[in-house]
Amino acid sequence: MMIAVSIVAMLIAMVAPLIIQTQRFFILNRARVNIQREARSAMTTISKNLRQAQSLTIRLDNATGQPYYSRIRFTTVDGRTLTYYQSGTNLYQIGTSTSTLSTHVRFLNFFFPRSSDMSILSMSMTLEESIYEGRKKALHVASERIRIMD
Repeated sequence: MMIAVSIVAMLIAMVAPLIIQTQRFFILNRARVNIQREARSAMTTISKNLRQAQSLTIRLDNATGQPYYSRIRFTTVDGRTLTYYQSGTNLYQIGTSTSTLSTHVRFLNFFFPRSSDMSILSMSMTLEESIYEGRKKALHVASERIRIMD
Protein backbone atom coordinates (compact mmCIF):
# COMPACT_ATOMS: atom_id res chain seq x y z
CA MET A 1 0.00 0.00 0.00
CA MET A 2 2.80 2.40 0.90
CA ILE A 3 4.50 1.73 -2.42
CA ALA A 4 1.35 2.56 -4.37
CA VAL A 5 0.88 5.81 -2.45
CA SER A 6 4.47 6.86 -3.06
CA ILE A 7 4.20 6.08 -6.80
CA VAL A 8 1.00 8.15 -7.08
CA ALA A 9 2.64 11.01 -5.16
CA MET A 10 5.64 10.94 -7.51
CA LEU A 11 3.35 10.98 -10.56
CA ILE A 12 1.40 13.94 -9.20
CA ALA A 13 4.65 15.77 -8.45
CA MET A 14 5.81 15.19 -12.03
CA VAL A 15 2.50 15.98 -13.76
CA ALA A 16 1.58 19.17 -11.87
CA PRO A 17 4.39 21.34 -13.38
CA LEU A 18 3.57 19.94 -16.81
CA ILE A 19 -0.06 20.99 -16.46
CA ILE A 20 0.96 24.47 -15.27
CA GLN A 21 3.38 24.92 -18.20
CA THR A 22 0.75 23.75 -20.67
CA GLN A 23 -1.79 26.20 -19.27
CA ARG A 24 0.75 29.06 -19.52
CA PHE A 25 1.52 28.10 -23.11
CA PHE A 26 -2.16 28.28 -24.07
CA ILE A 27 -2.68 31.60 -22.24
CA LEU A 28 0.39 33.09 -23.95
CA ASN A 29 -0.68 31.91 -27.40
CA ARG A 30 -4.23 33.15 -26.88
CA ALA A 31 -2.89 36.58 -25.87
CA ARG A 32 -0.55 36.64 -28.88
CA VAL A 33 -3.38 35.81 -31.30
CA ASN A 34 -5.72 38.37 -29.72
CA ILE A 35 -3.27 41.25 -29.91
CA GLN A 36 -2.13 40.30 -33.44
CA ARG A 37 -5.73 40.25 -34.62
CA GLU A 38 -6.52 43.54 -32.92
CA ALA A 39 -3.35 45.20 -34.24
CA ARG A 40 -3.93 44.00 -37.79
CA SER A 41 -7.52 45.24 -37.75
CA ALA A 42 -6.59 48.67 -36.35
CA MET A 43 -3.64 49.11 -38.74
CA THR A 44 -5.80 48.18 -41.72
CA THR A 45 -8.53 50.64 -40.78
CA ILE A 46 -6.15 53.53 -40.12
CA SER A 47 -4.03 52.85 -43.22
CA LYS A 48 -7.07 52.64 -45.48
CA ASN A 49 -8.39 56.00 -44.28
CA LEU A 50 -4.98 57.68 -44.23
CA ARG A 51 -4.38 56.82 -47.89
CA GLN A 52 -7.46 58.90 -48.69
CA ALA A 53 -6.30 61.91 -46.62
CA GLN A 54 -5.52 65.34 -48.00
CA SER A 55 -1.89 65.81 -46.98
CA LEU A 56 -2.30 69.52 -46.19
CA THR A 57 -4.97 68.75 -43.56
CA ILE A 58 -2.91 66.28 -41.50
CA ARG A 59 -2.29 67.42 -37.93
CA LEU A 60 -0.10 65.45 -35.51
CA ASP A 61 -0.15 66.07 -31.75
CA ASN A 62 -0.97 64.24 -28.55
CA ALA A 63 -3.71 64.29 -25.97
CA THR A 64 -2.68 65.43 -22.51
CA GLY A 65 -0.58 62.80 -20.78
CA GLN A 66 -0.26 60.59 -23.86
CA PRO A 67 2.84 59.78 -25.94
CA TYR A 68 4.08 62.41 -28.39
CA TYR A 69 2.39 62.39 -31.80
CA SER A 70 -0.12 59.77 -30.74
CA ARG A 71 -3.06 61.68 -32.23
CA ILE A 72 -3.67 62.37 -35.90
CA ARG A 73 -6.44 64.44 -37.48
CA PHE A 74 -7.09 64.78 -41.17
CA THR A 75 -9.72 65.36 -43.81
CA THR A 76 -10.23 62.79 -46.52
CA VAL A 77 -10.69 63.58 -50.18
CA ASP A 78 -14.45 63.02 -49.80
CA GLY A 79 -14.64 65.62 -47.00
CA ARG A 80 -14.80 63.40 -43.90
CA THR A 81 -12.81 64.56 -40.89
CA LEU A 82 -11.20 61.67 -38.98
CA THR A 83 -9.22 61.55 -35.76
CA TYR A 84 -7.27 58.63 -34.32
CA TYR A 85 -5.75 58.90 -30.88
CA GLN A 86 -4.50 56.96 -27.92
CA SER A 87 -6.06 57.50 -24.50
CA GLY A 88 -4.59 55.22 -21.87
CA THR A 89 -4.68 51.75 -23.38
CA ASN A 90 -7.49 52.55 -25.81
CA LEU A 91 -7.23 53.52 -29.46
CA TYR A 92 -10.16 55.63 -30.60
CA GLN A 93 -11.47 56.64 -33.99
CA ILE A 94 -13.61 59.75 -34.24
CA GLY A 95 -15.57 60.22 -37.45
CA THR A 96 -19.30 60.58 -37.50
CA SER A 97 -19.21 58.76 -34.15
CA THR A 98 -16.54 57.59 -31.72
CA SER A 99 -15.48 53.97 -31.85
CA THR A 100 -12.80 51.98 -30.05
CA LEU A 101 -10.36 50.19 -32.36
CA SER A 102 -8.28 48.58 -29.62
CA THR A 103 -8.22 48.27 -25.85
CA HIS A 104 -4.64 47.02 -25.55
CA VAL A 105 -2.53 49.88 -26.91
CA ARG A 106 0.70 50.56 -25.10
CA PHE A 107 2.27 52.93 -27.62
CA LEU A 108 1.04 54.66 -30.76
CA ASN A 109 3.01 57.08 -32.87
CA PHE A 110 2.58 58.84 -36.21
CA PHE A 111 5.48 60.59 -37.95
CA PHE A 112 6.76 61.77 -41.31
CA PRO A 113 9.91 59.77 -42.11
CA ARG A 114 11.19 62.47 -44.49
CA SER A 115 10.46 66.12 -43.84
CA SER A 116 10.82 66.90 -47.55
CA ASP A 117 8.02 64.50 -48.53
CA MET A 118 4.74 65.05 -46.70
CA SER A 119 2.97 62.40 -48.76
CA ILE A 120 4.51 59.51 -46.81
CA LEU A 121 3.49 58.94 -43.21
CA SER A 122 4.68 56.22 -40.85
CA MET A 123 2.67 54.64 -38.09
CA SER A 124 4.05 52.59 -35.24
CA MET A 125 1.97 50.69 -32.72
CA THR A 126 2.68 48.44 -29.74
CA LEU A 127 -0.07 46.42 -28.09
CA GLU A 128 0.14 44.39 -24.90
CA GLU A 129 -2.10 42.07 -22.95
CA SER A 130 -1.82 40.61 -19.45
CA ILE A 131 -1.09 36.91 -19.42
CA TYR A 132 -0.40 35.41 -15.98
CA GLU A 133 1.29 36.21 -12.67
CA GLY A 134 1.32 39.92 -13.47
CA ARG A 135 3.27 39.38 -16.67
CA LYS A 136 2.31 40.95 -19.98
CA LYS A 137 2.83 39.98 -23.60
CA ALA A 138 3.68 42.91 -25.83
CA LEU A 139 3.65 42.95 -29.61
CA HIS A 140 5.22 45.73 -31.61
CA VAL A 141 3.54 46.08 -34.94
CA ALA A 142 6.27 47.12 -37.29
CA SER A 143 6.16 50.65 -38.52
CA GLU A 144 4.09 50.93 -41.60
CA ARG A 145 4.70 53.57 -44.23
CA ILE A 146 1.56 54.91 -45.78
CA ARG A 147 1.50 56.84 -49.03
CA ILE A 148 -1.12 59.55 -48.94
CA MET A 149 -2.83 59.66 -52.29
CA ASP A 150 -4.30 63.19 -52.03
